[in-house]
Amino acid sequence: MKTTLQTRCELLAENRNIINKGFVLENSLIKIASALVYTETDKTVDNAYLKECRGLLRKNKGAFSDFRTMNELMVSAKLAQQADPERYLEEITASYKMLHQGKVFGSKFMVLAAMNISDAGRFAEADSIIEKTKAIMKGMNKAHPVLTNEEDTCFAVLLAMTDKSVEDILTELEETYQTLKKDFSFHDNSVYSLAQVLTMKKGTIAEKCSKVVEIYNAFKDAGVKYGKDYEFASLGVLVGLNVRAEEIVNEVVDAADFLKTQKGFGMLDCSERQRLMFGAILYAGIMDEGVLSGASAFDSTIAMVIAEEIAFMMMMVAVSATAAANASH
Repeated sequence: MKTTLQTRCELLAENRNIINKGFVLENSLIKIASALVYTETDKTVDNAYLKECRGLLRKNKGAFSDFRTMNELMVSAKLAQQADPERYLEEITASYKMLHQGKVFGSKFMVLAAMNISDAGRFAEADSIIEKTKAIMKGMNKAHPVLTNEEDTCFAVLLAMTDKSVEDILTELEETYQTLKKDFSFHDNSVYSLAQVLTMKKGTIAEKCSKVVEIYNAFKDAGVKYGKDYEFASLGVLVGLNVRAEEIVNEVVDAADFLKTQKGFGMLDCSERQRLMFGAILYAGIMDEGVLSGASAFDSTIAMVIAEEIAFMMMMVAVSATAAANASH
């Protein structure tokens, strides 16, 4: 495993353990996703300041707010990264209100979408980005009403921040989805999420889809099953790297194997497929810093936002699914 990836894995484990000491009752996956916020920027968690930021959030948002409940620790971690946490909270609140406008209910996913805008440094354009987001969501819902829901708001915002038109996004998304379905049947919702991630990236549809299939098959050849549920979209962060599929797989598997040995990433806290997802996100993160094809500073920022978004969104889907399953018993 690359030294830089090893270091990033160690930092994620360390940050997760620090958070665990200060926030014992939080869900294990939410702790990891929150630790990733610090890890992606090579920072170590400061629990005292993280709690201070949580206090700011609680002061401004009620207990049943979408900014709290399941989102609270992740939003607090985001606040802790800011030079001006109060201004950041004002920004994401404003974006959330714009996303919520015209809808009866908000959602925890709208909060993540609102954070995406500020994290990309695009709050000044929030009005136009959200208008474009709603147009994308409308088109997605028209094409696939069963597959499209509030979860897709997160990725729709990221799509809206690309320089592609709404029409081009919807056309490429549909073609990407139909192309991927040929190789990954019976997982329509996951495939649609992956298609959204690929549509955010540069390159032709054929190239991107081919690369995903190549990487997935390389995992199979290595005797590893990459998750085809909510983890599946994370394969998209590996597309665009100027690295052979076999090398990508070796590094991601090594990272996942290392994480398995760390407290908080064992069988009781994290599945093998989730560890692979985190391995992929961490690997893509270090590669985006220097090897991403044609990367600009903006491309790298967006790449990090995409990676974090996948982690946040998939963790919330997983936790929600677990909670629903427990409630049914």
